[in-house]
Amino acid sequence: MKLPGRALALSCALLLGACDTETLPASGGDGGPTEYPPTGRTKTFELTVSEFDWEVAPGAIYDAIGYNHAIPGPNIEVDAGDHVVIHLKNEAKEAHSVHTHVVRFTNANDGVSNGVAKPGETVTVEWDAVFAGSFPYHDHADMNDEGGGISAGLFGALIVHAPDEPKAANENVVLLSDFDTTRFKQLPGVGIGDAGPSEVGEYRGGHQYMHTINGHAYQEWSPHFQARVGDLVRWRVISIGQEFHTFHVHGHRWVAPGGVLTDNINLGPGTYATFEWKEDAPGDWLYHCHVPTHMEGGMVGLYSVAP
Repeated sequence: MKLPGRALALSCALLLGACDTETLPASGGDGGPTEYPPTGRTKTFELTVSEFDWEVAPGAIYDAIGYNHAIPGPNIEVDAGDHVVIHLKNEAKEAHSVHTHVVRFTNANDGVSNGVAKPGETVTVEWDAVFAGSFPYHDHADMNDEGGGISAGLFGALIVHAPDEPKAANENVVLLSDFDTTRFKQLPGVGIGDAGPSEVGEYRGGHQYMHTINGHAYQEWSPHFQARVGDLVRWRVISIGQEFHTFHVHGHRWVAPGGVLTDNINLGPGTYATFEWKEDAPGDWLYHCHVPTHMEGGMVGLYSVAP
């Protein structure tokens, strides 16, 4: 099928997640995605959990807990078939862990009751990244309060490249997350109903600074993605919060699961998608969640395409 306009991406959704059909071809006897053989390589990563102040936007200070002193934590980037080893050091006041999706691991490395680092401890967890795609990693140390660590900032992206994956000029990693308003130490303006700010600062609505992209809010502070006409642009979008979100890019389109042409996909908590296009639309374009209060709350950014 020849796609109109700017769409060149094909993506497939699995019950376990979503993946790009070009980077994860189906070849198994059951019609499922490819399980890549071991590469014989081990990739090792160091993650430290700590507590710190995080500036969500100018003047919006969050009482955060994160991996490697940032929200989100660093991208864990490997090749399909790699063995992944993570040394997790916990400098926070409570127990925390690192858990992920789709990759293979034993129960001892699950990060719920096993593989959990108590305050002051360092633990090692291991995964086999046998499937390609874009997946979240996050805290899961308390099965009854998984959301507490995530809302504090303990999440990041696991990127598993297929060996036959086309090289993209731009790989844009997007993590959609929801912050806990009770953890803000400072806001540049707090609204009371529709009356406006209760103190000096900029009022952005009742949901201000609650909904973030890569740990930041609003187009002045969220990631400013860039490309040039002719680039192959790949998007790796992960939703890891309390709310259902959409991901919409102005002026562009791609093929969603089932062969449906779209410019806006739905993502529930803990879900993810990978898609791409050949860029041919110069200009400054918005990308955002299409839930109006989520956009009002900060889930909006800018994507600039040079001629």
